[in-house]
Amino acid sequence: MADSEGPRPTFWIPTQSTEDPNRFEFVARQSACAGPPDRQFLMGGVSMAAGVHALETAIGRPLLWATAQFAGGATLNSRIDITVRKLAEGRTVVQAVADLTENGRSVLHVSAALGGWDDSEGRQFLNMPPVPPPAECAESHEIPFSRDDNLAGRIERRSAHQDDATAEEMVWVRVKDTGPADAARLSLISDFFLGAHTRTRGGRSLDNTVRIHALPKTDWVLNVTRMSGFAAGVAHGVLYQFGEDGTLLTTASQTGLLPPR
Repeated sequence: MADSEGPRPTFWIPTQSTEDPNRFEFVARQSACAGPPDRQFLMGGVSMAAGVHALETAIGRPLLWATAQFAGGATLNSRIDITVRKLAEGRTVVQAVADLTENGRSVLHVSAALGGWDDSEGRQFLNMPPVPPPAECAESHEIPFSRDDNLAGRIERRSAHQDDATAEEMVWVRVKDTGPADAARLSLISDFFLGAHTRTRGGRSLDNTVRIHALPKTDWVLNVTRMSGFAAGVAHGVLYQFGEDGTLLTTASQTGLLPPR
């Protein structure tokens, strides 16, 4: 499962150790990085996706929720070690953590619950807002330094609605040529939270929580972001993800540092 420099869609998948199933390695290739050519960095959403994939692989159960704490950055070609550890295991749910480190330095800490039971009582109370389908929305070019070989070049965004006055954004997102999203991919594309308001663009995420309701049947996902407010130099808010058929996929929330004026 090793990543490569070629146009491989699964650029967030780490390599599992053949000696210890709870240990993984992830290399921050060009396809996982963003930023200017001389200062490329691993996007936090990609590191969270790598951690979620490692958790689901090591535990062998689907993700229910995950909270990522972005502790430190990583740059192009960094080698990231991932260690998964069970905290508690019940009849239906496992509580676990994944730690991503570079040479002993913390990059990301993920707390998660995995498992669950049959979905016979599944219900959806939140409905998708009425927005045009992806094909009828204008392509968004708001990701800076986009190239075919970097992360921004792998992400396609189509804007359905954006309003700074209400701090709300609705944008269709997909990772190109990868098919319907799994929990790791949903985690990755939920990390575009800070792009929802012009004041927050260029900020830095401190955390991200993703709670899984369902997995999509198609590749497009609608990110509905609603900023709650700015306080103490940070932005707080929530993000909901929907499938093209209106199915609620995730409930997410995040706090991010506002960029300097």
